[in-house]
Amino acid sequence: MSKKNYLATIVCDPRGADGSTDEMIPMLSEIIRETDGEVTKVQSQGSHEFSYPQKKNLKSGIYIQFDIKGDPQMPSRLKEKLKLEKKVDRVLIECR
Repeated sequence: MSKKNYLATIVCDPRGADGSTDEMIPMLSEIIRETDGEVTKVQSQGSHEFSYPQKKNLKSGIYIQFDIKGDPQMPSRLKEKLKLEKKVDRVLIECR
């Protein structure tokens, strides 16, 4: 099966001591590898306020972008796995 390139933007909850970007990147990279994805590039976009907050007490998030190579089913497996992470608020995966 051929591998495709994806851009995954993951928004993390900045609240709490266990949510710094330095700690989140290795943890998220490991989750991507567990779903048969290959991380080719990671870029921290920093903290941004939401235009439309979904949760009353969460007004901003830390944006991290991953360039990923994987099979066509990898994005759905990754989204399912990230739903279980408490620090992950939003996930957007697009094909490049």
